[in-house]
Amino acid sequence: MTRQHIHLNPARSQQGATLMVVLIFLMVLSMLGVAAVQNNIFQEKMSGNTRDRELAFEAAEAAVRDASANIISLRAGPWTGGGGLSTYDANNANDSTYWNTSSNWSSYRNPSATVAKVATQPQYRIEKKPNIGTVEYYRVTARGFGADSTTIVIIQAEFTYTP
Repeated sequence: MTRQHIHLNPARSQQGATLMVVLIFLMVLSMLGVAAVQNNIFQEKMSGNTRDRELAFEAAEAAVRDASANIISLRAGPWTGGGGLSTYDANNANDSTYWNTSSNWSSYRNPSATVAKVATQPQYRIEKKPNIGTVEYYRVTARGFGADSTTIVIIQAEFTYTP
């Protein structure tokens, strides 16, 4: 039996295919990693904005609660206007454009208790609407701010009092 020796030229048999496959694989993994980081940053911004909006909403709700207590005390004395108290004007538009105009907040009141973690304390206006029979109507419009002063939530509530 004879032995045959096969001599392979190592420089000739290696074409670099493995290196190319590994480089392509690393490039795909890098792109997936960058996409995952960008998605994570986007998700973090969304959750921060949601938290800021919720903070503004809670501040506006605190203002409405304060206004409802204020309405009870207003009933004990005359309606004086000013300081967050005004007479309802049906000619005023009741839309976001009207309430987002800062001049329409020239007469407002801050709640008696301060709200933590907000850029600006919430504000509210109480409007005395016309009575219907013996029932008195009040509309409260409250504006709450988040941790960023550009985050604003405006809510309205209507209260009635029947003597």
